[in-house]
This record gives sequence, structure tokens and C-alpha cells, in this order.
Amino acid sequence: MDKSKNTYKPPVSTLFCMDIIHVLSISRKSSFSKEVRDYLSSNSSVQVIPLASPSAEIPATIKNTNWVGLVDISSYPGSLEEQVSLLLDTYSGNPLVLVSDLNYSGFQALPLGFYIIDKEALESSLLYPFIEALHKTSALIQDKTLVEDNLNKRLSELQLIRKASLHLTMNLSLDSVLEAILDSAMGLVSADDTHIFLYDHGVISFAAAVFNGQQQRTPFMSPRPNGMTYQVAREGTKIVVDNTLDSPIFKDRPWEGSIISLPLKIGNKVLGVMNVALQRAHTFNEYEIRSLEFLADQASIAIQNAKLYEQAQQEIADRKKAEKAIKHLANHDSLTGLPNRRLFNERINLEISRSQRNKQKIGVMLFDLDQLKKVNDSFGHNVGDVLLQAVAQRLLGLLRKSDTVARMGGDEFLLILPEMVKNQDAILTAERILVALSTPFHLEGYEINITTSIGIAFFPDDGTVVEELVKKADIAMYKAKEKGGNVYHFYTA
Repeated sequence: MDKSKNTYKPPVSTLFCMDIIHVLSISRKSSFSKEVRDYLSSNSSVQVIPLASPSAEIPATIKNTNWVGLVDISSYPGSLEEQVSLLLDTYSGNPLVLVSDLNYSGFQALPLGFYIIDKEALESSLLYPFIEALHKTSALIQDKTLVEDNLNKRLSELQLIRKASLHLTMNLSLDSVLEAILDSAMGLVSADDTHIFLYDHGVISFAAAVFNGQQQRTPFMSPRPNGMTYQVAREGTKIVVDNTLDSPIFKDRPWEGSIISLPLKIGNKVLGVMNVALQRAHTFNEYEIRSLEFLADQASIAIQNAKLYEQAQQEIADRKKAEKAIKHLANHDSLTGLPNRRLFNERINLEISRSQRNKQKIGVMLFDLDQLKKVNDSFGHNVGDVLLQAVAQRLLGLLRKSDTVARMGGDEFLLILPEMVKNQDAILTAERILVALSTPFHLEGYEINITTSIGIAFFPDDGTVVEELVKKADIAMYKAKEKGGNVYHFYTA
């Protein structure tokens, strides 16, 4: 540098348009700051601010502005490396010019933004242009850093939205969808709480929320009929409130904070409302609003898909239930719920096949109610139907799980007794049936007494096909009736 007295003066037009250049003069010697001020005094755009120590705090008035530091390293103990390390810990992002009595021209280890000059260079006419260039460079670097920070923040938001979109499209459960929406909304604006309401036929219902850091699955607040949530749902447009204390919307329910309320809609149809709130005043910027709007669009699609999926699942369940009911009706008696002749034939054929393999007997019983006609004539057919239902329940209470009792129609019943060792094994069951059905029934305010007659045939002794077995059990039943009823009878040729 030229070591002649500093005589540089910028053009007048430049002086009026340029910003103030703040120069931190850092030295233990007050004379150093005075010298710096003298060297730069001819430049009205320069403001020199003295600091006594490299660890001293930067004045609040310039803390967030661009400045250039002149450090009198000769006034502090320690090596150059130690002082540079201390300065790196204290200051960052702004250029520092190290001023020394020694010649460090060959020193190559300075970090980015650090420069070193000898003390005589302070008197050079190039000092001000050098400071000015550093100041402009610092401003450009800070602008670049700010742009990079904004880009990184936008990238982070995009990544969060992408993650939210993946979660929303992968889930078909409404609860999972709502949870993904809440988590994403909280992350986009660092919110304190988020609520989602569903909207259907003019009515808002609570769906889910994150409040005080906890997932909420049960309603704990109700939107006001003329409040913000209902307004967004009815009009289908967002509302942004940066300070609730200044908003007429919350005049009747004041609270301190900020909130953005967005409609969740497909086309013109509003499916719900998403409220994202902070417990402090906050100016929602365009990026936050745009990100939340994008999330709301994705959320609307996911909610609709989840609802359609749940509706489809319900329709499938209803169809299966109907199919099961139809199948049950096809195989069961509509009055008593017992298997009908169709299911009886299916089961006895299965038992015949099993018995042929296991060399076991099957008992087939046929019986009817001896006094049903008298009951119908005396008390009416409605009571007769109730009696048949009661008979079915008593029979079910007597039998093994492997036994099958079926109603053939009218007052006739058929019973399959599989896995019998000998014919006499059927006697115990027959006797239990006789006792059970002869015990009085108390129905519709009446005491009803009936008996039954039971005919019994066996596979394979009396037949090997269903029709033959049923026919011979029927013959045996009429033999029992001839004995006066309330008795069982084995088929005999």
C-alpha cells in the first residue's frame, strides 16, 4: 500500500447515496481508536466505534448490520494463532483486519474474512477504499447467506410437504390421515396447536387436534356458530389473523396469539377446516401461507379418499352381513332359528360319510308335539309360534355340540345323534327330551302343558341313506303315539 497521508475522498454523489460504514476499532490502547478515527475522519460515511477487548460484546445498535473490524493485535498478548482463534469465537460473518507492528506478509493460515496489514498501512490513501470494499463484500456475503438460508428453509418446507404428501397418500385410515395432517401443519409454521374439523350438511364436528403438545381424539372445544371456523366452512376461503387481540373475529372470545384457518375442500365442496395457531402474535409470511394451502389441498384429497375407503369397507361389511343373513335364512327355520330340512340333509350326509370311515352308529330321532293343535285352538296361533320357539330353546339346552336338531315344519323336529357306540346310547337323550318338553311352559301369561312322541332309527342298522332313515324314524314315532304318546320307540321291522 501507498504509505502517504490518506487524502482519498469519495465523490459527493457517492457520499449522499452510500450507507454508513461501521468500523469497530478493537484495541486496549485508546490511542489506536483515535488514530483510526483521524485516518478516516475525512469520510463522513464512516462511523468508528471503539472496543477495548476482542471478547467485548458488539453494540446492539450495529449487531445486526454490516461492519468492518480493525484489530490492534499488537496490544494483546498471545500468538497470532491464539488471537485469531479468539476472534473466530467472538465474531463471525464480518471481515476483520488485523493490524500489527510485525510483518506477517508471508502468513498463509488466516481464515476466510481475515486480513492482516502492518500498522503503517493505516496512513495509506488506500485505507478507506479497502475498508469500503470489505464493507461491500461483507454485505454481499450476508445477502448471499440470507438467500441461502431462505432457500434452505424453502427446501426444508418442500421436503416436509413431500413427506406429508407421501404419508397422506399411503394412508387410507381417517385417523392416520388426520394425524399426518396435524404433524405436518405443526412443523410448517412451528405452531403451538392445530385443530381439524369436519364439515357436513352445514354442521361442524371435531375430528382431531394437537393441543399443548398432546394428540386430542375427543372434542374439547366447540366452534362458535358465528365464529371464524364456521365462517371459513361456509365461505370456503381462508382467514389469516396475525394478532387475535386486534381482530374483531375474537372480540367475544379474546385470547392472545395468531391463527390461520383454511378450508379443506374438493372443488367447491368444503370437507372440513384446519386451524393452525400460535400462542403469540405472528405475521404469517407468504411462504407459510402457501405451504399450508398446499398441505390443505393434499389433506382434502386424503380425507376424501379415507372417507371413500371407509364407506367402501362398510359397504363390503354390510354386503357380507347380508350374504351371511341370506345364507342363514336359506339353511335355517325363520321361526325357531333351528337348521331346516336342507341343512339337516347336508349335516346327516356328512355324518354318514364320517361314520362309514369310523365304523360308528348314528341315531336319527323324529318327534312332534302331541298337543300343538289344542294349543293353537285354545290360545291362538301366535302363542303356538311362541311355544315352538320355546321348545327349540329347551332342545338346544339338552344336546351335545356335535348333535343337530332341525325343524321340518309344523311341529315336527329331527335330531341327529352322531358317534354312537350302541343303540341304547340314544335312550338317555330321548328321556331328557321327554322330561324337558313335559315340563309346563309359561308363555304370554298362560301355563301350557304338552308332551311329545319320539321315533328312533339307526344308521346303518335301519338304513344307509337319509330318506330311508327318516322314513323309519317316522314309522317308529307313530308306534310311540299308538302307545299314548309321551314315550319313545325304536324302529322294528
